[in-house]
Amino acid sequence: MSTSENIGRFQGEIHPEYESGEMRTWLAKLPDGSECTDLSLAKPLGQGVRAPGGQVAIKKFTPPPRRKPEGNKKSAANYAFQYACHLCSRGASTPAPVAWLECREGRHIREQYLITACVKNVCTFYEALIHHYYEKPLCKEIMDLLSVAAHAVRSMHDAGFQHNNLCNQNILVRKDEQGVWTEAWITELQGGKLYSKMTPAMRGRDNAKITLPSDLRRVFFEMQAAPLMLDDDFHREEKRARKRDRSKAKIRDACQARKNLHQHERPLPSEKDIWIWDDRSMQAIPALKSRDKRKYYRKSDLLTMGSVYLRYRAPLHKAFKEIRAKAWTQKVEMDGKIGISINLEPERFEKERRWLQSLGTLPLLVRLYHHESEARQRYAMDAVRKLNSEGHRVTVALVQDRRAITHRSSWQGFVEKAGGSLSGFVEGFEVGHAINRVKWGIWDIPEYRNLISPFVDWQKRFPQIPLLGPAGIDFEYPRVLPMLNQWPEKSLSAFSHHLYVDRRGDPENRQSGYDTVDKLALARAMARVHPACAERVVVSEVNWPLTGTGVWSPVGSPYQSPGERSNDPSVDEETYARYMKKYMLLALCSGMADQVYWWNLAAHGFGLIDDRDPNGWRPRPAFHTFKTLVDATRDATFLRRNQEGEETRYILGRKGDEFTL
Repeated sequence: MSTSENIGRFQGEIHPEYESGEMRTWLAKLPDGSECTDLSLAKPLGQGVRAPGGQVAIKKFTPPPRRKPEGNKKSAANYAFQYACHLCSRGASTPAPVAWLECREGRHIREQYLITACVKNVCTFYEALIHHYYEKPLCKEIMDLLSVAAHAVRSMHDAGFQHNNLCNQNILVRKDEQGVWTEAWITELQGGKLYSKMTPAMRGRDNAKITLPSDLRRVFFEMQAAPLMLDDDFHREEKRARKRDRSKAKIRDACQARKNLHQHERPLPSEKDIWIWDDRSMQAIPALKSRDKRKYYRKSDLLTMGSVYLRYRAPLHKAFKEIRAKAWTQKVEMDGKIGISINLEPERFEKERRWLQSLGTLPLLVRLYHHESEARQRYAMDAVRKLNSEGHRVTVALVQDRRAITHRSSWQGFVEKAGGSLSGFVEGFEVGHAINRVKWGIWDIPEYRNLISPFVDWQKRFPQIPLLGPAGIDFEYPRVLPMLNQWPEKSLSAFSHHLYVDRRGDPENRQSGYDTVDKLALARAMARVHPACAERVVVSEVNWPLTGTGVWSPVGSPYQSPGERSNDPSVDEETYARYMKKYMLLALCSGMADQVYWWNLAAHGFGLIDDRDPNGWRPRPAFHTFKTLVDATRDATFLRRNQEGEETRYILGRKGDEFTL
């Protein structure tokens, strides 16, 4: 219960921890002599003010309109102080309260101040997100940011406090000396209310003003819920409240813009332009849930996809039947068909290179990322030249991000720099990456056309360097076929694709009636009938996710969620090795694929080597299996396949001798 007293010309209260004669004298002089020249609402905790006992922050509340007399009603400063005392007493995260002051003129509040402990080197949750969206879109750092903010919200709700204005701007966050987000505080408490217990529905309503793209919002809520499980009431009430607030927010934002309350803030990027990189699973992660992505799809693309499919349906069906009938019937030269991808990061390239030496020279596929800094791109290009000098046949994949679409000149410069620097050192370039997955930055066919436009002129300058594409992923050929239509005739030397097994099971599993050999035969049929492409098929990415690898798994959550995973497609290390061998032999010995690049050499979640083993980099069973396959297929020819019951044997020959794999 608030017990106000006279403090100079003010009525107010001082927290017992800060009570002293010096503090009372200092407060009585506010704002004169406080050394506080800016009591701005825009950044109430942005500047520390020297006070007895240390630095404090002062917030000056806007007086209520004079037409609205307050009478005996508590002031906003009083409410904020009492709520802060309550939260701090229960270990919740909010700046420690020092005092509140008010000055009334009759029934009207003329001045009111809230004084709290100064929280230095902070920014708002809003500003931190903006920084990551525009400048440092790294998944781990964003997950750390979401985690500390979610913990602060959870602690507030556990203390029985409903904020009622919990938006991104009312959460403060701070990094530690190592640059890791570690602390968060809830501010602007004056509009809240105390309850004996916050129900899931109440928590959901209170979260409705948090602005995050839908999949990051899902993660944020799950982080709050642990170890409790969010129930339907939470999601239902949060959704209802967010819908109600949407129209109010438009009016509120317009008023704030008119009053210049947020001039210092950059606007949030469009949801479709948010692109986040996860260096643990080595992939982009989605910011939106599937249903929220649909509103950004171009409906005309569906018509284009349908018309292209109808145009090629008959020739594709004919070519597929002819190609599939030849599987296993022809001898296949196996030398140089098995390749692998390695990473070119400065922190690990030399170590991967030493492991690579034990495999001998073999085809390599390496990635140059548009999102990386120029210094890292230069290092990667130097590494490509070094690999070439050691006898490796290197193909380079040029990987886009969202900025490759929104900043076309940047992508143009990246492409020209890669071509000029690596011409003569590589066997070819794969253009684009997983172009039918919007998390990689391409939302529609016109955007893909813009992505490949630099290569039309580029091919004239470097005609000796083959291009591979369109680099789609999974068994979604109807979505990939229209992308081929964007290329001029005879532009691509091979049809490249990231071909995974449906749900990552056994390579002989069927999806829509097609097994791995069928899918590759259909890919070869597309390469045969489409004028943009030569009849050559390259699987430029395939692997299996490994069980127990958490956030490093390519199919896991971007953070370590509580509880067991359901429908997890991950496999153990022995199964991983067995599936890899079977996939390679099915794809290559059948004659359906001309090359397969395994992704990749060293990665905790999916690589041949575990790079996070406590005892150092550890070769998994698949590493030894891969080495056996590479050694066995050098200068070898596939001759025939023998099937005896459930066992399949692949007979290869070298210099007149036959052997079995």
